[in-house]
Amino acid sequence: MRQVKFQRYLDAKNILRVRFELEHGEVFSFSVQLECQFLDKWIPVVRYDTAHKFAHCDRLHPYEEITKTEMTTRDYNEALNFAINDLIKNWDKYRQRYEEWVKRK
Repeated sequence: MRQVKFQRYLDAKNILRVRFELEHGEVFSFSVQLECQFLDKWIPVVRYDTAHKFAHCDRLHPYEEITKTEMTTRDYNEALNFAINDLIKNWDKYRQRYEEWVKRK
């Protein structure tokens, strides 16, 4: 099994962390996480992964339980690509939503 890890800075305060394992050219497991820097701390905001043996998205909230949504993709290869593309395209919206949640308390 081959493991691949990389990170991509979306800007100075937002990063995408990607990890996946390949077996015979197919994605066996993955984790794609958007982390945003608030003050001097990196906070996970959205995570796509295959923990619990299914592909899903975790919306992390500062004061509530994690919201878990199952992905309706055909396989882990498709799910991994969807996750990366979604977070690259929408990271600023996810960060803004998290900031709004923090302000409400």
